[in-house]
Amino acid sequence: MWKGHFGISPIYKIYNREGEFIEERENPHGAGNGQNHDYGHGEDQPKVIKELLFDCSTFIGIRMGEESKLKLAKKLGIETVLYKTDDPIEALNTYLEK
Repeated sequence: MWKGHFGISPIYKIYNREGEFIEERENPHGAGNGQNHDYGHGEDQPKVIKELLFDCSTFIGIRMGEESKLKLAKKLGIETVLYKTDDPIEALNTYLEK
């Protein structure tokens, strides 16, 4: 599981609302992809994340900047939930149980 900033995660795992795995989506801006990681800091970062995860309405992760989290919620209607666990399934199950 990626422990860095949400926006530069190398991959995102996509699940449906029932907790079933749908796909693994590579982040072209992610760490290890030879990209400049200043691509989306500031105004554009939430927009770049939303474009990549266009079909997702909730993001679950370990770390995301508060400014990005607020922009996703206010401007794009995206719920962001952060859990301190190395296990993505544990984080997903915690979210689904709430």
